[in-house]
This record gives sequence, structure tokens and C-alpha cells, in this order.
Amino acid sequence: MTENPIDTGIGTGKNSGEQSVNEQGQAVYNYASAGITEREGNVPVWLWFVVVSLLVWGVYYLVTYWSAPVGPM
Repeated sequence: MTENPIDTGIGTGKNSGEQSVNEQGQAVYNYASAGITEREGNVPVWLWFVVVSLLVWGVYYLVTYWSAPVGPM
């Protein structure tokens, strides 16, 4: 059994989602065909700390261990 593309909204060029506002006043985009809701999100402070720490460690490792040897071996 196959579905008619006009009935499902597939291939018709129509936008199958809608944007609305939830109870907290945030903009929410709902993908109707998939049942997925997208909303604005914030990155937690601990995750920023992890990212910055990894970048600092990467620079330290690059300078410390990937440098050319100073003296003869």
C-alpha cells in the first residue's frame, strides 16, 4: 500500500511544520510529520568549562610535546 504524496504533504513544497509559543513564552517549532518539537536551548556552564579546559589542555600539549628537540639526542 502506498500513500499519495498530496495527502502526506511530501513533495508538495509545503512547509509541514508550524511555529508557536509555549507556556514559558519561548518560540517552539513543531515538525508535524515527525512529531519532533524544536525549541531554543542554552549551553550549560559546566559544558562551557569542559570545552575551554580541553582547548587549553590541547594548546599545552601541542607546545610541550610536539616541539622540536632542543639539544642533540
